[in-house]
Amino acid sequence: MQYIHNGQMRAVNHCEGLVPRPFARFNYPFNPRKSMAKKGAKMKQIKVEDIVEHIHKIANPNLAYDWDNVGFQLGDAEAEVKKILLTLDVTENAIRKAIKENVDLIISHHPFIFQPIKNITNPLYLKLIRSNISVFCAHTNLDVVQKGVNYALAEKLGLENLEFLSSVSGSKLFHFAVYVPENSMEAVAEAVFGAGAGNIGNYENCLNDYEVSGQFKPLEGSKPNVGVKNKLKKVVERKLEFFVDSFNLNRVISAMKSAHPYETPAFAVYPQEKSSENYGLGLIGELSNKMTIADFSQKVKRDLKAPFIKLWLADRTQSDFVQKIAICGGTGTSLLNKVYGRADIFVSADFTYHILLDSKIPIIDAGHFYTEYPALKNLREMLSDFEVEIIELKAEEHEIQREMIIY
Repeated sequence: MQYIHNGQMRAVNHCEGLVPRPFARFNYPFNPRKSMAKKGAKMKQIKVEDIVEHIHKIANPNLAYDWDNVGFQLGDAEAEVKKILLTLDVTENAIRKAIKENVDLIISHHPFIFQPIKNITNPLYLKLIRSNISVFCAHTNLDVVQKGVNYALAEKLGLENLEFLSSVSGSKLFHFAVYVPENSMEAVAEAVFGAGAGNIGNYENCLNDYEVSGQFKPLEGSKPNVGVKNKLKKVVERKLEFFVDSFNLNRVISAMKSAHPYETPAFAVYPQEKSSENYGLGLIGELSNKMTIADFSQKVKRDLKAPFIKLWLADRTQSDFVQKIAICGGTGTSLLNKVYGRADIFVSADFTYHILLDSKIPIIDAGHFYTEYPALKNLREMLSDFEVEIIELKAEEHEIQREMIIY
């Protein structure tokens, strides 16, 4: 089909909602309680695959870095889940607690299986297999999403006015345009929003809408929704434009085609050079009031319950004030250049001697474990609609407590 477009009449920006989107960003997308037919009805059995699918809607595995290994790693996807253990790492202590507490599924941040394995003789693997315990992890895909690792750290430190420190993630951004009859506009928009399109930062259902004129001639073998074969048909349509993340693109195309009345919808997809604003690594935020570096350092240690922290002052003093704070849960050394000129101090972990020596701004190294541990609270919230018992491997139960501290 050939289209002649005339978009001169008007352009409307529906950035805050043309139609309700069934998968809201901050109201987590799947509610198992809706499976109950009536009050008092038996609850649908929750399976491992239900939990995996739900978390992947929030932290899509395609957002993970290429070197990472995330997702369902061990067990039976169809096994019933009544009890979940949340932990940063699948350690011997975590497995011991999971077995003792009759846990069905361990959800960890760090991958249990990171490198390819050639055999299954590791005692930890065998303990889990014999106990019918499944393992799932969300690592760098949880690092880069809203309500993920860094948002949990920001909340713990009381930071406001958050923005991503780096837009780097596993997602690419596409500009999507589709032409629809006016009476089908809302149905198509609802379908693509439900498939994950139209998200920009803290906004969803974002859409540009233009009135256009088009024409086409149905050929032999076609089944036109309007018009007749071998006769030129002129129509007034709507051009809908929105952004789509790469991992949602195929799903959005499928949803659009299902909702579109035409046999062959006209649409175009344009790759964007800019990164998606919906995902990123690290955050910059603000304290409600300025604090001295000394006081802020104590706040970090206290809020994260870290046994100790390392403070690098660069060319500052402990009495200097800070308010704009850069953070990255876990290893944030690669982001240091993104901090310069944008924040007063950087809170992260795993800084080496030479990185500290070269840094132009103060750094607080609060430890890999302690900067990521707050994420367990957010994982618990993600699972709040499931009728399952959730327990955690607490900080004091983790092997990190063996770390030697010299006073």
